[in-house]
Amino acid sequence: MRIILFIAFIALSFSSCNVYKDIETQEVSDIRITKMFDKGIFAEVDIRVFNPNNFKVSIVAVEGDIYLNDKNVGNAQLRKKVMLGKKSNEIHTIKIEGDYTDTRGVLLQTLIGGLFSQSMNIKVEGSMKAKALLLGKSFYFEVDQDVKMN
Repeated sequence: MRIILFIAFIALSFSSCNVYKDIETQEVSDIRITKMFDKGIFAEVDIRVFNPNNFKVSIVAVEGDIYLNDKNVGNAQLRKKVMLGKKSNEIHTIKIEGDYTDTRGVLLQTLIGGLFSQSMNIKVEGSMKAKALLLGKSFYFEVDQDVKMN
């Protein structure tokens, strides 16, 4: 019984103080579409992620809206959790699934227009859920960047 009370006390202590700092998404270095199908795409995004905490953190969920040249073209979900080392500032490959069922026409129009330009603005904003020290926390994130078209 004492052990259960001790664990409950520690959990409440961690949840009431700000020992868990926000994860920061920084820059996208590469985007690869690995599969396209009738309702969406699978993609891999190489992104620099900063973990300011003194402990490892797992990103377990991502929900975000995807914009190409300021047009909403769908939403993205995380396909595989990502482990961040303590005090790390590294590039991670994040596997996402994009759903563009409702915006397929806008996506195709924007992609075709992007074929004839030097770069395309990509913006993803939403929330990510991370877990560490038996605690979960949600963070807002936004990545807004011009990507060169090859």
